[in-house]
Amino acid sequence: MKKWFSFAALLLITACHHETAVKPSGPPMPPYKAQWLDGKPFDMASEKGNVVLLNVWATWCGPCRYEIPELEKLHSKYASRGFKVIGVSLDEGGAGDVKQFVSDHKISYPIALDPDGKLATIFNTSVIPTSVLVDRTGNIVWKQFGIVDMKDATLTAALESALAR
Repeated sequence: MKKWFSFAALLLITACHHETAVKPSGPPMPPYKAQWLDGKPFDMASEKGNVVLLNVWATWCGPCRYEIPELEKLHSKYASRGFKVIGVSLDEGGAGDVKQFVSDHKISYPIALDPDGKLATIFNTSVIPTSVLVDRTGNIVWKQFGIVDMKDATLTAALESALAR
């Protein structure tokens, strides 16, 4: 019985252990295209060479509104190092409503429109906000379901690592 319990405890400990270290490179970001707020095309492939935090959000989402100041801080703190936040709005009401929201909330990072939720489908999520960090080579190196927090050590480590490459 002791052997079984020890073996079960070892399995449980192994199953619960997860890596906190940032992998040097994750899976490739799948192809993704949308439109910017001004109607021009947005293609994620054109962002290779930059470190990008894609943030899936909506104007009606309370947690999304709450994290806007954090995204603004991230965007302004790291922009000079080749980093950008790109907000991807799931709003179905059209560009006008989103433009007004962006203006009212003084959002300075670029916003793309995705009323069909293509990016949420790519990320296999129904949770918003959802954020994904893509490194300069186009690989996903960090993912968050829920609010982004600049104090998150895993985000900071992933971001610093991606910017250093």
